[in-house]
Amino acid sequence: MCIGAGGGQGGGIVTNNTGTGIRSFGGAGGGGGVHRVRGLLSGLPPSVAVVVGVGGSPGIEHVSDPAVTTDGGDGGASSFGEICMASGGKGGHAVQSNSLTVSSQGNGGQGGIGGRILAGGGAVGGIAGTPTATGPGTAGTAGDWGDWDGVVGEGGGGGAGGVGTYSGVTANAATSGGGGSFDPGDTSVYANPTSPSTDTAGSGAASIVPGGAGGARATPLNQLPTVYGSSVPRAKGLDGYVVIRLTAE
Repeated sequence: MCIGAGGGQGGGIVTNNTGTGIRSFGGAGGGGGVHRVRGLLSGLPPSVAVVVGVGGSPGIEHVSDPAVTTDGGDGGASSFGEICMASGGKGGHAVQSNSLTVSSQGNGGQGGIGGRILAGGGAVGGIAGTPTATGPGTAGTAGDWGDWDGVVGEGGGGGAGGVGTYSGVTANAATSGGGGSFDPGDTSVYANPTSPSTDTAGSGAASIVPGGAGGARATPLNQLPTVYGSSVPRAKGLDGYVVIRLTAE
């Protein structure tokens, strides 16, 4: 089983209560995809390269100029040769405006998917809404949830970033991320997303930090509840994972 890494959060505007007084967040990265492959040990080549994807780094933030902000880094793919592979989630989009009347475009990153290396391919990220000076503005959309069919799973889409002010106004709330590799009949690899949260480290505005996307668990193989490949607001994405289990038949 291979699980891709989570994408990093996009860069935002951090005015530190100067100029426009805005604090806006880029979108959360997407969650990594998952790929489960079954086969005979005798069918493997003499040696197999194993790659574990590394979580994407957060994008660059700026005090006032959205032209300087950058998207979050893409999560790396995880692979076991060419037999098993899962792409990482795309990095979240950077904030593209320093305004209380124009959408920040801090959209969430797309989730990864099993069966490929190129980042993305999974659930779609959330779309940022449009703020107003006194809030709440026009609501954005949450990241989509990724599917799981027993072989291939999609990472969840990252939540969109919100916009607030250093006077504590939520001009436009962030949105939730999507769950990773979800199947209501088989939740063995499902990874929870997170909801928007308060900017406790700066403006104090509620619900402007985007919700992270779910990656996946390898519970059917390692019997652990550990989650891999999820995106983490204000931090790099969680690394991916590769696990092999041998059984006698």
